[in-house]
Amino acid sequence: MRKLRVLGERPLPLPQFLRQSFPSLPPGILQNALKRRDVKRGGLRLGAKDLVEPGEELEIFIDERFLGGLPPPKVVFADENIVVAVKPQGIAVAEDSRGAPTLADALRAEYPGALPCHRLDVQTGGLVLFALNPSALRELERAFKERSLQKIYRCLVFGRPTPGVALLQAWLSKDASASRVYVHDRAVPGSLPIETAYQTLDSSSEMSLLKVELITGRTHQIRAHLAHIGHPVCGDDKYGDRAKNKAYSLTRQQLWATEVHLRFDDGPLRYLNGKAFSVKPEFGLRGLEW
Repeated sequence: MRKLRVLGERPLPLPQFLRQSFPSLPPGILQNALKRRDVKRGGLRLGAKDLVEPGEELEIFIDERFLGGLPPPKVVFADENIVVAVKPQGIAVAEDSRGAPTLADALRAEYPGALPCHRLDVQTGGLVLFALNPSALRELERAFKERSLQKIYRCLVFGRPTPGVALLQAWLSKDASASRVYVHDRAVPGSLPIETAYQTLDSSSEMSLLKVELITGRTHQIRAHLAHIGHPVCGDDKYGDRAKNKAYSLTRQQLWATEVHLRFDDGPLRYLNGKAFSVKPEFGLRGLEW
């Protein structure tokens, strides 16, 4: 929630005031906010037909990421060919269907030609690689396709997986219309094989911290595969335990892309062979130092 005092010399319709105050606010988000009456004055909700007066204080319940763009992203490495940036949770890497600012938008303020080479889910935070020229883009896309780049994640899951270290193998099918995937113990029509390796790093009475490596890289693979074995990612309502998430006040999945290890045996990026990048996950759970 943001408090904002109305300035100026004359009353304004609420939609006009919001457009002037937040020029980067996407039109669709503005319309939804007006429909839901997400602005209050003196505890009363305002709608599209209301006027706001100079000197009044408003309470605005619109997601902060839509109000003022995004701050400059954290960059852990950059040269003439690639950028490795940290994506906060809650934003898309690129092309947000709601018109919200993306990591690519924020990054291009300093690196105008930056193109993402892979994606993370909106609610997954962590490292994303960008190419700064067509040659680097081809090399990085080829490396992801051939799985020569090692991607490591950290996540919190409910329960304690047994065994503590395992290579999970299954099959995954996708329902694009529902934006959901399903994991199967055996091949079914339309499914693809998946492999997910994990190592339990620590456990509490309710949760465990896992180090996860994607051997294959399918849509929602980590979340769906861990839920399939009975240990859903904390904060994940789609594949996980909504009741437990609510009990712990978890509104975002506790999943971060924390390490990327590069391997280029030849080509224009071979000088990066063996380079590794890392970031500390921001789980945001009080009392847990994971």
